[in-house]
Amino acid sequence: MKDHLEALSEVSSQRADFVAFLKFMKVRVAHWEALWEEYTKPRWARLRMNLYGGRQRAFADIFNQLSAFKKDENQSLVVAYGAGLWKTQKGTTRAPTTRTYNECARRFITIPVYEFRTSYTLHELGSILQRVEMEKCQRSPEEIAKYGLQTEKQMQRMAKVRGLLALVSTTSNDKKRMEFVNRDFNAAINIRRCAVLGNRPPE
Repeated sequence: MKDHLEALSEVSSQRADFVAFLKFMKVRVAHWEALWEEYTKPRWARLRMNLYGGRQRAFADIFNQLSAFKKDENQSLVVAYGAGLWKTQKGTTRAPTTRTYNECARRFITIPVYEFRTSYTLHELGSILQRVEMEKCQRSPEEIAKYGLQTEKQMQRMAKVRGLLALVSTTSNDKKRMEFVNRDFNAAINIRRCAVLGNRPPE
């Protein structure tokens, strides 16, 4: 199976022109019989069922913890759900936002909130948080021999620490002060504020 999967991984139908799409179809047809014979075996059906059951248990555990916040059974729990769109970076897996929202809406009153800039705006002061950057550096000699030199744009992108935000200010002595902020907690507070106020605060 490894050879078949490796052959399929070398072609793609996404954003392909007609010639590339024909190449993709030829490779897919050439390996289709072997893949069909393998994936119709009962063990794959069991694995899919186990995966589905595991996801359902994970959702149940999360929502049971949310339900514990209700002090009275007559109370209704309202969830402000961050409904944002973003690009998935290379090498990362996109979070199942639609599936999570549907599961949440089945159990609670769920208000979708557009989460633009909720991570980058400090909920206490309304200040804009800045991304933390490391010192820009070139690749090692071994990597340069293998991949070549990085461009200025590539070094700038690699210097940024993904997901790390800080409040940058100046002290009375004109020294730069940096205070790190939990972006998830900060975003959650801003999303709740947007849901409660009804009108979104000015950007």
